[in-house]
Amino acid sequence: MARHAEVCWIFSLARCGSSVAAYGAAAPWSVPVADEVFGPWNRTGPPYNYPPEQEELRKLYWDVGEHLTPEVVDLATLVFDKIAGASGRVVMKHPHDSIRPEEFEVALKDHRHVFLLRNPLLRLNSLYARGWFKAISADHDLHRFKLVARRWLDSPHRLRYEDLRKDAGGFFRRIWDAWGWRYTDADVERALDYQRSHYHDSSAKLSEERPDEVVSEKKFALPEGAAELYLNDGFVRELMTEAGWSTDPEAYR
Repeated sequence: MARHAEVCWIFSLARCGSSVAAYGAAAPWSVPVADEVFGPWNRTGPPYNYPPEQEELRKLYWDVGEHLTPEVVDLATLVFDKIAGASGRVVMKHPHDSIRPEEFEVALKDHRHVFLLRNPLLRLNSLYARGWFKAISADHDLHRFKLVARRWLDSPHRLRYEDLRKDAGGFFRRIWDAWGWRYTDADVERALDYQRSHYHDSSAKLSEERPDEVVSEKKFALPEGAAELYLNDGFVRELMTEAGWSTDPEAYR
C-alpha cells in the first residue's frame, strides 16, 4: 500500500496570522503548503498552481454541505499527496470555520494540528481596515468568532497570534512539537528569517509592508458599537481576560 503524505494543519480564522505561521513553519525544509484547498476558490492557477483535483475537491466539499464524507477525504488525500510531492509532507492552512472538529478527529485521525487565535477585536479591525466586508457576518462576525474560539479552547494545541509577536522562536517550536517534527536551532532561525522578511496581505500573497508594521494595529476602522458588542458578551470577555487581551474599550478606539 502506498504511503500517503503526512498532513499537518493550522486551524484559525482569517486575519489571525495563519499565513505567516504556515509558510514560516514550512520554510526551513521547503515543505509545500496546501493553502485553503477546501475553497471557496479555484487555486489551480498562479500563484498556487495546485493540481486540477483541487477544483474538484472544493466543488465536492461544498456540494455535500462542507462535510468530510469518504469521497471528500479520498479526493483530499489525492490533493495532499500531489501537493506534497517528494517532500512527503504538507502544511494545511485552513482559516475557516467550516471543518467540524468531530468530523476531523474521525475522518482524518492521522493528521496533526494546531489551533491559532487572535485578539478578536484586532482581528475584526483588520478585516474592516482592509475592506474585507464580505468576510464579516451581520453581527460583526461575533457568532463565527465564538464558534471557533470554543474549538480553540477544546484543542490541546492552542496558540495565539500574539505569541508570534512576543516570542516567534517559541511559537514555531510549539507548532513543530504539536506536529511531531524534529528540528534544530538552525531550523528555528530559518523560520524566524521568513517571519522577519515576509508580510502576507492574504494567503500566499505577499506585501511590501514590514512584518512589524501591522496595519490592523496602526489603523482603527471598527464601526461604532462593534467593540461594545464583543466586550459585553460574557463568553468573549472571559476568554479575552484569560488570554491576556485587553477588555478596555479605549484600547480599540
